[in-house]
This record gives sequence, C-alpha cells and structure tokens, in this order.
Amino acid sequence: MNRITFLFFCLFLCVFQTEASDGQERQRITIRFKNQSLDSALCQLEKQSSLSFHYQDSIVDKPNKISRNFKDKTISQVLEVLLANTNCAYIINDSISVIIYKKVGDSSKTGQAQESIPLSITGKVLDDGGRFAWGVSIYIISEHDKYISKENFVYNTNNDGSFVISTTPPNIYFVLMYLGHIPRVVHIKDAELIKLEPDVKLLNEVWRVGQN
Repeated sequence: MNRITFLFFCLFLCVFQTEASDGQERQRITIRFKNQSLDSALCQLEKQSSLSFHYQDSIVDKPNKISRNFKDKTISQVLEVLLANTNCAYIINDSISVIIYKKVGDSSKTGQAQESIPLSITGKVLDDGGRFAWGVSIYIISEHDKYISKENFVYNTNNDGSFVISTTPPNIYFVLMYLGHIPRVVHIKDAELIKLEPDVKLLNEVWRVGQN
C-alpha cells in the first residue's frame, strides 16, 4: 500500500467510524429467526445490521435451534438473547464492528479479596507479518462490558510492540485495535504474546475505492 493510498485509508476510516458511531445507538433491528443454528442466526444478524462481525473463536452452538422474533431492538438486545447460555461473549466497537469471543472462567465467582491485589501485565504484540506492532491501542474490559469507549483505553504499544499494564481485577480482557487489522480480545492470562490478523475485507474495500 503506497503513501497516498494509506492516507486515503486513514481518512476513510475516520469518517466511516464517526458516522457509524453516531448511528450506533439509533440503529434498531426487526428480525426473525426460524429454527436456525446460532451460527446461522448470527450471520443473518450481521447481514441486516451495519456492523461487521468478527468470530474470534469457534462458536459452541446451542443444542436447540433458535426460533425467535425481534421487533425494533438494538443489536445488543438481540445478541444478549442469542448468546445466552453459551460460553461466548461479545463486545461492540463503537465504530464499526462486533467481536464475539470465548469467555475465560467466571468473573462473578472471583473472590473480592483478589480484586485488591495489583497485577502487572507484560506482553508483546506482533502484526500479521510477525513484525513488532507499535501504536496498537489497548482497552480493558470485563465480559460484562458490551461497548468499547474511550474510557476503556489504557495504553499504546511501544516501538518494540511491548506493553506493561498495571491493573487490579484478575479476570479482565484486553481489546486490541490496530489500523488495517481485525480487533482482537485477549484474556490477561494469554497476553504474553499476541498476534494480530489483517482485516482483508476492509483493506480490499479501501483499495477498490482508491482505484476509482
């Protein structure tokens, strides 16, 4: 990607994120699921929404098929029902995407005594080419958080892709955001080495626009 295309990509992304963020809370969904698997229902929801869905881990399907009607509901309200009684959680990036990931442990059973013990989390982030990823934005969430906001932001990775984050809750997740790459959710116990994947779909969209 040359410099002009990269600058165009940045401008496109900023404008697109602003517009999507403004409409996030206003968007309502009317949708019907009829005897569908969880994976099928999520695919249908993605097609009808304005958000891009990222399935970070394999989805453990519900034993029963989903038959449910939703009228004038938010994306979050629909996802709460679809993912109930599964080991999956979701987080909505207030710009353009939904990340569905596996929960690790049960934060509701975490002892209160542990919550007062500071933790120092050290890790390193690599891009899709195995290079150090510097300037990666890292946000802290719990599995009960449903939206990412600027209040969740804690750090940008250093030139060598490293980060050191001091935190207290023992069962939290990092959300990593990096230009041109798929957002990633990582539990703190898996944060020592994090590898990112390129957002091929978004890059192709920008490339096609740049060719016009």
